[in-house]
Amino acid sequence: MAYTHLSKFDEDRLLYDLPISIYKKLVNKLNENFNYRKLQAQIKKTLPLVTTKFNNHMGAENIFDELRTKMCSVGTLGILLKECKLDSVWLILYRPEPIIIVKHPSDDMVCNTLQLAIGEKLHLSCKAVGTLLSYQWYHNNIKLRGQKKRKLDITINSCEDAGEYNCKISQVIEGEDEDEEALNSVLRTESVFVTIPYIPVCMQQQPPILLEIEENEDLIIKCKARSHPKPCYQWFKDNTMLEGKTSNVLHIKQSNFNVGGQYYCHISNSMSEVITKKTLVLVHSPREKAIAKIALIIANDEYENLQCLMKPRYDAMRIHNRLKKIDFKVICFLNLSLEQMRNAIKIFSEVLTKGVYGLFYYCGHGFKMQESHMLAVDTPESFLRKDSICESELLAMLQQKDPTLLVTILDMCQTVPQRECNPDIYNEIPEILETNINYKSRKNLRNLVQAYSTSSYCPSYERESSQSGLYAMHLSNYITQNIPIIKVFEEVGKSIDKVLKGTERNQIPMYSTNTTKHFRLTDAIQSERNPSPMLNNLNELMAFSKKSFEIRLSEIDITAKITVSLMNSYLNVLKVSVHYSGDLKLSFFTSATIKSNNLSCNEHGKCYIFNPQICQGPLIISISKNGITYLHKLHIQQYIPPILKRLQN
Repeated sequence: MAYTHLSKFDEDRLLYDLPISIYKKLVNKLNENFNYRKLQAQIKKTLPLVTTKFNNHMGAENIFDELRTKMCSVGTLGILLKECKLDSVWLILYRPEPIIIVKHPSDDMVCNTLQLAIGEKLHLSCKAVGTLLSYQWYHNNIKLRGQKKRKLDITINSCEDAGEYNCKISQVIEGEDEDEEALNSVLRTESVFVTIPYIPVCMQQQPPILLEIEENEDLIIKCKARSHPKPCYQWFKDNTMLEGKTSNVLHIKQSNFNVGGQYYCHISNSMSEVITKKTLVLVHSPREKAIAKIALIIANDEYENLQCLMKPRYDAMRIHNRLKKIDFKVICFLNLSLEQMRNAIKIFSEVLTKGVYGLFYYCGHGFKMQESHMLAVDTPESFLRKDSICESELLAMLQQKDPTLLVTILDMCQTVPQRECNPDIYNEIPEILETNINYKSRKNLRNLVQAYSTSSYCPSYERESSQSGLYAMHLSNYITQNIPIIKVFEEVGKSIDKVLKGTERNQIPMYSTNTTKHFRLTDAIQSERNPSPMLNNLNELMAFSKKSFEIRLSEIDITAKITVSLMNSYLNVLKVSVHYSGDLKLSFFTSATIKSNNLSCNEHGKCYIFNPQICQGPLIISISKNGITYLHKLHIQQYIPPILKRLQN
């Protein structure tokens, strides 16, 4: 088929006679995403005599040289491009074909109205001819997400799905020059109207039977019903109508003791009416307050002798960000040795005094023998219990100064080590630390919450399809909610149980608590005139501010900006970024390489230094241009948070 009326050039014009600018555009467009391979296949199919010299490694330039040698014309190339559906290349030689709708959604129907019941499928289709077409279906002039094909297949799920459906067919052609605006053509198909038969009121969500709220907290009660026509709502308290409360959500701001009582909703339409279950609202006395809320997060995934994990660093970042939202001061570390883990816990324990809420979150490898054990990144392949930190050691350190609330979360496996891999651990006589004896002998240990991603002797799973681990993903959904701490872990367990399938059902989150008050992680922090010296000391230890400075490399006439920051708030991971313009070659190295230093670089001028406090010597930034190399020394010890020095001692 010829497209003479659309061609920008004479179709009999030979390819070698095209302007060089057009030639370059054709070559560049065909080289994109290896488009030339489609053209090559079409030439072999249509013009076999032209393909005598073709091979699988030819690029667009070689194919064009062969076509020009064979005296191919613009019209021949246009047909080849159209047949292999390379419209973006075809448009370099031709003007776009106008949109013509050849099938409207109502063409197969007796009339343009359909009556569908809730749960039935709506199938519509349309078709247009033209160049570079895109489809977008609309419902009542609102875009339907994800419906960008010729066919619309959806389920009628509610009465709101009634109404007008049509499709917008668009053609967007980029201008030939950068300054030329894109050509945009749009047509709408004829509409199809969907109606839904009348449905009596049917409850979908009842309000809770009991709702406990705090003083000065908003009262929110929800219910939901389905019907057609749409249901009307009217809320009542103790059989008295509440003026203006006519939505499915009852919202009364800033509650006080006067809002206590029984609430229900009257729901009706022209066909029927129902009354919801009654909700008893109880208002609690004033909330607990903390003098500080502090968390320690340790994520281990790059193990030296054990299988590496995929998710802990992402889980830790997720929990870190949620805790920051509810005003926790968060100490976050990645990939610590056993000594570093103990030092981190010791630093954390020093600020867990009376009035402080403390939260400890660990994600990494672990096991269960009598009690839970956490494994550091330098754990040997055949490990013993003494190579780990057990839960009693952890609690002994964290409860020395009697924090008002302590929450420990172990996001790890609770399985028993395999005897064939770790035979010595079964003959080991565990070392009993004096601190553990003191901890276990103490009485009246209260306000302790212990949570586990899985139950005793069971695994904890990671999913490759998800960026976060299963437990952390669900925990992050509830940890910031304004509910009692016990309720947080109760809801996490319910939420996980709903999604587990197959072997994953072996993962059953557990928690235990002996709290005597209604603590919440969202409790407010009361201001103190004289903050604790230990809290001030912690602030000084964690002190870090991003630093940026410029360096001028006169030898190669380049100015570069160097920025030193933390990677995703991990206190022991520095990110060094070099910002520059022009064609430079960058590399990073240290004068003394240490295995555990973990210097990681990428091709975009960024370098990550894990545990920079143990890096010997400066970081060397090598910048090369035109054969000239400039070395800049960055003394990273000047930039690390002070806490890292204590982490190493």
